[in-house]
Parts: sequence; structure tokens; C-alpha cells
Amino acid sequence: MSVIVERPGMFTTIQDGGRWGFARWGVPVSGPMDRWSARLANRLVGNPDLAAVLEVTLVGPRLRFERACAVAVTGAEFDLDVEGSATRSPWSGGVSAGSTIAFGARHAGSRAYVAVAGSFAVPRVLGSQSTQVRAPFAGLAGRALRAGDTIPLDDAPAISRPLAGDGFRAWWDAAGGAHRTLRVIAAETAGTALHTLCATPFVVSTRSDRMGCRLEGAASWDAIPGGLLSAPTTLGAIQLPPGGEPILLMADHPTTGGYAQIAVLCRADRQLAGQLGPGDRIRFVAISRDDARSAHLERERVLTTLAPEVLA
Repeated sequence: MSVIVERPGMFTTIQDGGRWGFARWGVPVSGPMDRWSARLANRLVGNPDLAAVLEVTLVGPRLRFERACAVAVTGAEFDLDVEGSATRSPWSGGVSAGSTIAFGARHAGSRAYVAVAGSFAVPRVLGSQSTQVRAPFAGLAGRALRAGDTIPLDDAPAISRPLAGDGFRAWWDAAGGAHRTLRVIAAETAGTALHTLCATPFVVSTRSDRMGCRLEGAASWDAIPGGLLSAPTTLGAIQLPPGGEPILLMADHPTTGGYAQIAVLCRADRQLAGQLGPGDRIRFVAISRDDARSAHLERERVLTTLAPEVLA
């Protein structure tokens, strides 16, 4: 049995826990931009955290289910039509064979996650089902979904967990008014660049993608190091290119880079970063490693409160 893509949305891909262990050969990890929300969706339908989900970007799809199954939609807040009934994500529940879920207007965030009980039976490349469109590999031929695509499903009982509370919406609203605030840990070589980064409001550029968010702002940098040797990069690293517009590295980030790396996003705020879209306004604030650790533990506590982990 399968999910039929009647309408693909703007950029919908299959993503799982990621492609780990291949950075030495230049292969990005990939995986969800907002791993927290993807994990929540999986838990709500009885899947392990790292199971494959659909990542929906900005404009959502219309999906038809050939069998009864449990489905969860988390992450960005969308209007949903589920079997003809209007609701809004985050949502979880059961759908019957032949029914559809159609995404409507988007209200907050940029990426939603669709998990189906049993997950998707698509091939693995280097141990992962995550789509990498630049390679291209995995997912469905290494590309975003298209109308008419058929995505096979693994067997699983159609039993869903109710979503106890609205963790995403409450968290998003509390994350900061007109500007979203991202907490960062300074790099040892940041120097005065960290002060400038935290003193400047930025706007997410339309040139952003799954590789990274390009940030536009009127920053006045004292000096931008040039001619650096390439060094390893990581998810959440903030690079400072010679042009002076920082890049926040995201899920498909390159494995090495020659730009100065002035800070790294704290793990707890990767969810917020994964929900950023073009035109969103953000600020940065520096925190200690101890504070970053505490923030991460609190985000994990909230996730477990909403839905406990499912053991594989």
C-alpha cells in the first residue's frame, strides 16, 4: 500500500535521521531541518525517532492514503483538510483507506513534517533515506515530490497517540515578537565579530535553502578574515564570508568551508532555525556552554512530555 501525491507542494522531500559517518568524503548529513518536530511526528504515530518523514516547505501537498493508517503533522502551523474536515496542525489521528489530507494556508513557521505509522519504504543510500537533491540520491530519485508520485508504506497498525497540548505553537509564540532570538556559543576565534553579530538584526534572505540561511543586515564588521584554510563545519555554524553577510549552516551544509566560523547555534534553538523562511527577522544572543546544555535538556523534556520515545 502507498501514499499517492495528488499535489506535491512547493518543495516536499523525504527525510530521515540523516546520513552519518560520510563527512570525510564530502557527503552532508541531511535529514530534517527541524529535527525536534520530525521526531515528535514519528512518536505520535508509533515510529522510532529516526524514521523517514515528509518535510513540507512553505506550501503543502495533498496526499491520498491507500490504506488506513495513523498520521501526524507537526512543525509549521498549516490549515489542514483531513477527510473533508477542517483542522490545523500540529495534528495527529487516524485516516481511512482512500482518504486525503490536504494542506491549506500557512500561519507560522516554514516547514511541517508528515509521519505515517510504519514510515516510507523507499531505498537507502549510504544508510539513509534522506533526499539530497544536489547529489542527487535517496528519497524518490533524489528529488522533491511530484504530482502522481507513489510512495510505498511499510506495514503498521493504524494506532495514533493524541497530541497532548500544542508544544510547537506555544513555543513559537514565546520565542520572541517581531524578531526571533537565536542563542549561540562563541567560537574561540570570534573576536569582535561576535559582538557585531549579536548587536545586529538580520533578515533571512530569499537566497536561503536547506544548505544554509543567508542573513542580510547592516552589520559593520571590524575585520573579516580572508584566505583561511578549509576546516570542518557543523550544523548551526555561523560563517562570515568576505561580503559580510553571515551564513547559518543548515541540514545540507557542506562538510568543510574556508570562511571564518564565528559562532555555533545552541542545539535547543535548531528547531527555531529550521522553521525560518525568507523575510523572517532574527537576532542572536551569546550564551555559555552550561546554559546551552540546560536549554537542550529542557527542549528534550518538553518533547518527552508531549510524546515519549518509541523504541525500535
